[in-house]
Amino acid sequence: MSAMSWINRHLNRIGPEPEVRWARKGMLTREVHVICSPYKTGTTSVGRALIALGVGQSIMGHDGQLLQNLRPKLHRFNKLAIDAKSFNGFARDHGGEIRQSLGELVEALSPHDVFHDAPFGHEHIHVFVRKVIAPRARFIWINRNRKNWLRSVQAWEEAHPDTYPDHAEWKSDPEGRAEKRRQQWMFHYNQFKRLRRHDGAICLELDRVDLKNWVALAEFYDVPVPNKPFPRDNITRQPRF
Repeated sequence: MSAMSWINRHLNRIGPEPEVRWARKGMLTREVHVICSPYKTGTTSVGRALIALGVGQSIMGHDGQLLQNLRPKLHRFNKLAIDAKSFNGFARDHGGEIRQSLGELVEALSPHDVFHDAPFGHEHIHVFVRKVIAPRARFIWINRNRKNWLRSVQAWEEAHPDTYPDHAEWKSDPEGRAEKRRQQWMFHYNQFKRLRRHDGAICLELDRVDLKNWVALAEFYDVPVPNKPFPRDNITRQPRF
């Protein structure tokens, strides 16, 4: 791991340093929590809220290098998941290979149980693939007003030109760039709905208004509503390496 990757991971980690790694035979063995909507939807706030609720213990920070290392494998598994007729069929036909091939990912994930950023949060890995290696996972999708979301995405991408080499499209073809992002949103939302059709009990869909209080999350996890403000984080203000 590079020095910058180590710094970034530890800046973003929330909770005590985990000592136990919860993994066996290519799978995470405990309940974990995956916020799978795109960036700039409030995923950081929900991740911190899960810690505050006591349902999660450790947030895994951003690890872009790990995502890059696994991208060829993930590209193939994602395509298989997209083409699959059902989760059960996908897991039956490809589960063994996925668990055998993604050992590096599972090892990195195993000390943590809350994932709101790359590689296991957001939408980089298809929800079917994530369900295969985290069979006890719960999945959370956050909706946001599309215009507000696009403005935040534009600001984020233009502030990180090395990460988003196509950011110049916001100036050269703003409507085209926005349409690409809208289509990506709908595609990944539809994949989330496929998982929800398979098992609605493990999926929660939130609107941004739900992030004003604890009610929706507390009901989903059947825990008391805390007597403290809901965490609100603006990741744009935090360092990213």
